[in-house]
Amino acid sequence: MGNIPVLGPAQAAYFWLKNRSRASKLKKWAEGKGLKFAPTTKLFTPPANPAEHADESGFAGHSRRAHGIFLRLFGLSKIQQTYHQFAANRFRGDWQSDKNICWGTWNGFTVITWDTVYYDLHTGQDTDWTEGEYSSILILTDTPLHSALITPNSLLKRLSSFGIEEGYGSFKMHTVKFELDAFNKAYKVRGRDPKWTFAIIDQEMIEWMLDQKSKHTIEIAAGGVMVSTWFTLTPDQLENQLDFCTRFLQHIPEDLKHHNMDGSAV
Repeated sequence: MGNIPVLGPAQAAYFWLKNRSRASKLKKWAEGKGLKFAPTTKLFTPPANPAEHADESGFAGHSRRAHGIFLRLFGLSKIQQTYHQFAANRFRGDWQSDKNICWGTWNGFTVITWDTVYYDLHTGQDTDWTEGEYSSILILTDTPLHSALITPNSLLKRLSSFGIEEGYGSFKMHTVKFELDAFNKAYKVRGRDPKWTFAIIDQEMIEWMLDQKSKHTIEIAAGGVMVSTWFTLTPDQLENQLDFCTRFLQHIPEDLKHHNMDGSAV
């Protein structure tokens, strides 16, 4: 973290050509779904963070100027800095940049999808670099939520949780088991508040999730849910994940949508 990549003309041209076709496809898809599109964060105004107080990054207590300094020093992307309650892929690469941002309303929720280009710099006698790109989906909500991870319980699918675990991992999280063995075999569930995590995954949620066969880790945090991948998603895959994440929030038990675990009203 913290190394600022300096790309030469050939490298800059490579990234521009690589992203051009994808940007065109995602813009067309977004416009067809009634979403806004921005190729970079210069034209993107992030929707309000419903849980601005929830800070997993350590940056939220500082001024906007300090935010900008931290953003450059640590290589965080603009979206990661704005929604600092999420840990997904925070430390992937030495520098991250958001591209192909789509945002708007989906199934009644404020949503954002975007690609992140990340760079790993190898400094030695000759400066070298590697790069990668992945997609993320963020659904914002006022429903009171606590930090938790729900990961498909298979070797290949659990790769989708590694980027989150690099961010703050499962620190202070507890594994939560459920009465149905089929669900425990299908998903690994961890949460900061085991009682709350157990409560949101009731029998109806269990049956629904077993039918869905999710392919990616869901990160739950105050203010919403996020899915981040290790690769870019096609428009159809983005649509499937948006449907899955919004319906996941819809399946949270009604009493927990309006009350905290102590019974107090939201």
